[in-house]
Amino acid sequence: MRVVWWTVAALALFGLAGLVLALAVGELTSDTYDVTDLDVGDCFDLDPDDDGAVGLVDVIDCDEPHNAEVVAIAELNPNGDQPYPADDELFAIADAACLGVPADPRFGILAVAPTEATWDGRRGRVTCVGLVYGGGATDRPYGSPFDA
Repeated sequence: MRVVWWTVAALALFGLAGLVLALAVGELTSDTYDVTDLDVGDCFDLDPDDDGAVGLVDVIDCDEPHNAEVVAIAELNPNGDQPYPADDELFAIADAACLGVPADPRFGILAVAPTEATWDGRRGRVTCVGLVYGGGATDRPYGSPFDA
């Protein structure tokens, strides 16, 4: 009877370890990121929350249909010594940080501002996102030639 109990316990332990490993591998190979962690050139589909918040997105190949792409990154707190600004000021300086992005007539620019929780750790990182006008999609990267 003890052999059966130890066998069942060992199988359960190995099964649990396998599940944890599978979940860890899934997390490591996931293409889901916080939009403020993306790099210039990362493409994705943006579907803001009902309150307009932008959070986790799935990065996809820019040759696939997508409606958003990171086109620039700016740091509002590069030395980590600036206090977190009030909302109105934050959104104004985030928008200003994305003003210098070269134009692409297919896209409008959305400045994704940092949260208070990420202000110091991510150096006040602003992610400038190109959004396809009209809610459509494109299969060409931002700034690429296209047929008018």
